Amino acid sequence: MDEPVSHVLDNGVSSGLTLNLHPLAILNISDHVTRDRLTGSKTKITGALLGTQANRQVAVVNTFELALVADVDEATFDQDFLERRKEQFKQVFPTLDVIGWYSVGATPSDEDLRLQEQFSGLVETPIFLQFNTDIPAGAKDLPLTLYESALSEGKDAEAGAKFVKLDYGVETGEAERIAVDGAQRGGMGARDESQVVGSLVTQRNAIRMLYERIEVLSSYVHAVSEGKAKADHNILRQISALLASLPTMDAAVFKAELEDEYADVQIADTFNSLTKQLNALSDYTDRHHVVFPTSSQDDYGPPGARGGKGFDRPEALAGGRRRR
Repeated sequence: MDEPVSHVLDNGVSSGLTLNLHPLAILNISDHVTRDRLTGSKTKITGALLGTQANRQVAVVNTFELALVADVDEATFDQDFLERRKEQFKQVFPTLDVIGWYSVGATPSDEDLRLQEQFSGLVETPIFLQFNTDIPAGAKDLPLTLYESALSEGKDAEAGAKFVKLDYGVETGEAERIAVDGAQRGGMGARDESQVVGSLVTQRNAIRMLYERIEVLSSYVHAVSEGKAKADHNILRQISALLASLPTMDAAVFKAELEDEYADVQIADTFNSLTKQLNALSDYTDRHHVVFPTSSQDDYGPPGARGGKGFDRPEALAGGRRRR
């Protein structure tokens, strides 16, 4: 039996890209694979890579899932879905662009090569990330391999479009390290909760001690100004130096900034809640159209469509069809 043709060039070819992966992208891909296994889906796992590219410096920062559509005997990317998701992410993350895509497998297959060629028509020199789900026990390296396209010269069957393996590193910031650490622990257990409570108690005691010492200094300054205590110029100079080192801020300005920050937090929380509700509504609408395709098209079609009443018509607002 003939061995399958390899789609990876293994002759020391290097493109010279400096590639960095961020933990959020890795977590998103892992979460996608886990959900796909739990749901028992048979469709190919695919998604887009979001990141930045400056000259030969590439950073993969985030991802989003992609949809495939059946085209005769082979599946292709849903380009309309890709463009919509791309525009949505562009509104939230204006600095990020689609720089490639990801899938699952041990080595690139014929389908991966074909999808890479299709993606090349959407993104110039896309990066392909492959997540290997068959992780051997005791493996220490990340089960990720990154490729880019190349052309193999020759007249044999192995000539043509190929993949070139890329070296990469993991780049993370302080916020990402905290998030990854929390995800790795799987939430806050009883021990973590007790540590948090202990830390808060320590901070409260420190603030109380600071408040008591400020009261002592304030009482001393008032007593000196009223002639009830003897003035110690050394202590007064230290108090003056301490006050001079503090940032000067009017109480009204501080209150206004605090209220603005609080309002921003509330707006972000409300926006997050609305986004979740819209996603739930969108899922419900998709399922409703699948279960009741004819009824949905007849009763809730857009205004002016054949058979559609539209939401601005009286019979549609009344919630039922007009009896004849």
